[in-house]
Amino acid sequence: MPFNPFDRGAFWQAFQHQRQFTLQLVAELSEAVLCAQPHPLYSPVGWHLGHIAYTEAFWLLPESSGVSDRDRYWYAADGRPKVERQYLPPRNELLDYLAGIRQRTGDRLYSLSDEQWQRERRLWWWILQHEAQHTETMQMVLAMQGIFTTLPPNLSLPQDQQRIPAGAYVIGSEDLLALDNEQPVQSVELLPLTIDAAPVTWRAFLAFVEAGGYERREWWSSSGWEWREAAEITSPFYPIPENLDLPMWGLSFYEAEAYGHFQGKRLPTEREWEIAAQQGLLNQGYVWEWTQSPFAPYPGFQSYPYRGYSAPYFDGEHFVLKGGSHWTRPILKRPSFRNWYSRTTREVFAGARYVHQEDFISQ
Repeated sequence: MPFNPFDRGAFWQAFQHQRQFTLQLVAELSEAVLCAQPHPLYSPVGWHLGHIAYTEAFWLLPESSGVSDRDRYWYAADGRPKVERQYLPPRNELLDYLAGIRQRTGDRLYSLSDEQWQRERRLWWWILQHEAQHTETMQMVLAMQGIFTTLPPNLSLPQDQQRIPAGAYVIGSEDLLALDNEQPVQSVELLPLTIDAAPVTWRAFLAFVEAGGYERREWWSSSGWEWREAAEITSPFYPIPENLDLPMWGLSFYEAEAYGHFQGKRLPTEREWEIAAQQGLLNQGYVWEWTQSPFAPYPGFQSYPYRGYSAPYFDGEHFVLKGGSHWTRPILKRPSFRNWYSRTTREVFAGARYVHQEDFISQ
């Protein structure tokens, strides 16, 4: 039976499936790991648990005052400074909070009339995806502590290229699950291009390192070189895995850009990447992939469910990543999905694939 996102029962099944994953992720973690803050820009894993429950209550239990002032202080994104988030309630209290909110949202879901469900279902799916996004961030925080929940399987990725013809295409999505920044759909023109079938591997990137990639100015943009020098970046962020044929992860935009210059290639624009993915031409889903496109609104953009979700990041400093990683939940892996980070971010499970440099850029 095909999955029907409009069906309340199908939603609840997906909602609970995601929660099972969240709980499995933390089941074996110690209190110390739950509370650890390995990077000043990221909150501890335990804070994310509380934030997931808080956000669910804030949006889905409005009529019953789903959040208290205490919850807001502890778990709201604009509550405590990140440096203070390592001080958390005990594990059992966090898990009880998650379970209690879920019990109440489940009760409310099945008390909704059909008309209410039709009005609210986009919000419920947004909350599910919010939790899915946070579980990947939790895995990043663990990886920064040297704890990889899992690694991609041994791969034999093709090293060939795919040719995409010029033409008129459509990008974006207006499906029920589409986030505000994916909407509305856009008609775009694409120039012909040749794109790598797979993202760059660790083996290939280490050839750049061995060639003096972090010391040779000619492969870096001006702003990228300034960042590299100021931050004293001399090697990849994450430890090198045993299998060098896995897709590279832990790359900043600037490192991905420099590697492209080393290879005589360039990063794709997000529309080039999305159209290639629509055509089924990309081996994807192993790492997030940087594009050279700043994160910006599509014409006709409307914020949802609040202005602060996407709009504050339309600042020219955040760039689009596509595709999803091995650590990304399946519900987020669609060609239209747009992730975004600043160009200096290295902690994300991000790599890149490339377009031949001589190809024109389809803006």
